[in-house]
Amino acid sequence: MSRSLLVSFVVKALQLILISLSFCSCEEKIMVNLEEGNPKVVIEGYITNSNNPGMLKLFKSQEFFNQSLFTPIENASVQIESQVTTEELSEEAPGYYLFSRRGEIPGRTYTLKVKTGNENFGATVELPYPVAIDTVYFRPGIFHKDSLNVIVEFQDPPTSENYYRIKLYFNRKFVVNDYFLVTDAFTDGKKMVVPIYNRYFAPGDTITVELLNLEKTTWKYFKGLSEAIQEGVNSQAPGNPPSNLTGGALGIFGAYSSTVWLGIAPGTSQKY
Repeated sequence: MSRSLLVSFVVKALQLILISLSFCSCEEKIMVNLEEGNPKVVIEGYITNSNNPGMLKLFKSQEFFNQSLFTPIENASVQIESQVTTEELSEEAPGYYLFSRRGEIPGRTYTLKVKTGNENFGATVELPYPVAIDTVYFRPGIFHKDSLNVIVEFQDPPTSENYYRIKLYFNRKFVVNDYFLVTDAFTDGKKMVVPIYNRYFAPGDTITVELLNLEKTTWKYFKGLSEAIQEGVNSQAPGNPPSNLTGGALGIFGAYSSTVWLGIAPGTSQKY
């Protein structure tokens, strides 16, 4: 047998061996032992300086394969205490508890107390002071004719840590499904310039920019949500966002103050 024929024979033999091994591995049964997770109490509510009534959501999560479903927790005792008042929240719908007060006081500390059955949960937060928006202006997007860069400028207060989220609305509808979280870690006491990119706007659209000054644990919670969204549902090690709640509950009892800028998108009849 010539050398070239011998090499060809060896290569084909190795290919047959690899194919056989692959068939064997495909037939092997792999058993995965998935344990069902225990349902968890989920709480979400925020103290704000807004004049709109606040709402606290109280639910129980389902098992591992039903995480998209939540069961409302009804008839719970939900209280919010400050240095001067205590309020018992009323249940407006199953799992939804309404704040009767509006426009909470920046600098004041608020404590949540929840009792459902034999379980108790709680958290304490301080409402930050609002930060004013100095100016908002626009730049056409570079890569798409129907895109817009919204530039938000504001003065960061000195000598304090601040944690921000910016929300963008077109025609009073929240259209940017992102968190736009920034801090003053490297810009304490300086002017902050934050660009927000968005597509599918038309000249004449009403644009609302809301600047939220978040309490620190609230910012971390939003950051955890943002990272979970970016990782996607196929993450091998999904995790819950950080929570400030005691008693083993998931979620957040957060606080933020906000300021709002309202304007009109510039341009002519042509879309950017």
